[in-house]
Amino acid sequence: MLHQVIMKSLYAYLLLAIIAFFVAVVIKVIVSLFNRAAEKTEVSPKASAQVATSVKPPPASTVIKGLPAHHLVAITAAAQMVAGGRVVRIDEAEEIKNKNWTTIGRSQHLASHDIRR
Repeated sequence: MLHQVIMKSLYAYLLLAIIAFFVAVVIKVIVSLFNRAAEKTEVSPKASAQVATSVKPPPASTVIKGLPAHHLVAITAAAQMVAGGRVVRIDEAEEIKNKNWTTIGRSQHLASHDIRR
C-alpha cells in the first residue's frame, strides 16, 4: 500500500516536471519570436533623431481650453504608443507656475476621504 502511494507520488512529480519543461520551452520560443519581430521593426538612431528634430510642438494657443495639460500629455502618450511611435521627452510648459502639484493633488485626495458628520 505505501509502496503504491510512493510510486504514484514519484510518477506525478516526474509528469509535472516534464510538463513544466515543455511550458518553459514554449515560453522561450514565444519570447524569441517577439524579440525577432522587435528587431525587424526597430528604427535606427539616425532616423529617430531626424523624426525627433522634425516634429515641432504645437503653439500653446492650440491647447483645448478646459483640458488640463497633464491630461493632454497622457492622451498624447497613449496615442503615440498605439500608433507605434515613441515619446522622446515630455517637459512642463513655461506657463506652469505651480511646481508643487503633487502636494496639491495629495491634499485634495486626502480631503476627499474626509467624512463630515
